[in-house]
Amino acid sequence: MVAAHVASRSGQWLSANDLMHEFKGDYALHSQSIQALAQKLEANVQGTRERRSNGDMDIEYPYRPKEHQTVTWKDQGIRVREGWIILSNGRGREPLVLFLPEEYRFADIRKAELLWRADHFELALTLDTGVSNPPLLRRVMTAGVDLGEVNIAAVVAEHGQGVVINGRYLRSVKRLRNKRHSAYAKKMKKCSPGSRRMRCLLRRKAQASARFERQARDILHKASRQVVQFAQAQDVAHLVVGDVRDVADGANKGRHQNQRLSQWTHGQFVQYVTYKARGLGVSTAYIPEDYSTRTCSVCGHVRASSPRGRVFVCPNPGCGAVVSRDGNGGANICSRSRHGTYGKVQIKHLTYLQPVAVVAPRRGPKLLA
Repeated sequence: MVAAHVASRSGQWLSANDLMHEFKGDYALHSQSIQALAQKLEANVQGTRERRSNGDMDIEYPYRPKEHQTVTWKDQGIRVREGWIILSNGRGREPLVLFLPEEYRFADIRKAELLWRADHFELALTLDTGVSNPPLLRRVMTAGVDLGEVNIAAVVAEHGQGVVINGRYLRSVKRLRNKRHSAYAKKMKKCSPGSRRMRCLLRRKAQASARFERQARDILHKASRQVVQFAQAQDVAHLVVGDVRDVADGANKGRHQNQRLSQWTHGQFVQYVTYKARGLGVSTAYIPEDYSTRTCSVCGHVRASSPRGRVFVCPNPGCGAVVSRDGNGGANICSRSRHGTYGKVQIKHLTYLQPVAVVAPRRGPKLLA
């Protein structure tokens, strides 16, 4: 499909329907699986077109196929019989038959997706539970969410209560993953391409990647749950998130900082927060956050440069406020959403939370000489 899309650039671009009819019946896939892939490609093209129309000319249209692509089955291609889920691959072709856990055998399965997770496949099911999301809350309390690479998020409500979700354990997981990948890369340099040793190292590297991905995903889920629980406890109806989606575009901040920014999973975290908050009737939206880190949330004075460390010290002689750098950003984002400017929301109390309890290793008794 990507190749057909690239070939059609000189003429009229192919739509999702054109792609579906061109490839229908050519592969061992259900027609709706092919339709889902065509719709996904069309959505990517449309998103690229919108960003380029807004001036972002660095983004490219899809031009290279991925090594692994998600395969989707919609409800018409799914059957459940005697504890097995049967996924159709088209008329006259053998279906994909997988064991279905007992808790899903009587569920209303609306969609199934076959995902590749570093070293193995996973089947993700979308279920219709019959329970719809509650209506959005009518309260007007707003909280600002400042995303960070050191601390995952700082959330400050407009009445001054806030919470900071520590992200140092997540950073340590990423650093360990990078070290393991580097170690495997050094070993693979000494191997011949295609050798048994090379295949073994590639398999072990993929297993390590999958393990670290599961750890990071678990931390982000728990951190997003803490954000939503804070919003519920403080009667917050609107979460406004500082938009950092283009923070690394065109920036070269050195090899180490570039690596940290490229591995910053802020989009995944916001996605988790959004659907968890929506289940409680809380809305989530992005808002520009320019100069929020450099502006004092007490007096509105703007520093000449971003503060160093985790503490913000206001250089204004008439203020001199000393507040948490992350909390200061969250308060300013909340202030911008509610009042249109910074410096209108101040921090009264800030709580620091760990998404995962890190237990120190136990040490045995000291032996006397």
